[in-house]
Amino acid sequence: MSSEKREPAERRWIFVLEMAAGGDLLLRALSPFPVQGAAVTRLDLRTEGGLSLLEIETGGLPPHRAEHLHARLQTLAGVRSVACGWR
Repeated sequence: MSSEKREPAERRWIFVLEMAAGGDLLLRALSPFPVQGAAVTRLDLRTEGGLSLLEIETGGLPPHRAEHLHARLQTLAGVRSVACGWR
């Protein structure tokens, strides 16, 4: 048996934002990620009518930073809701 400890696989966080379409909201929603050291690995934006659904997947983010990002995103004007989870 090996005495080496196995590092857990890097957790991927997913943030889902429901927000108003248009304007600079996409840029404002992305700006907190590099500040928190999160590497954005995937984006998906769907717009219908006046609403946009934005999925942001990140890596390299400890749980306390993910919680901080979640709270920060909820305060953005034009954002209706934010969901956060990991896989």
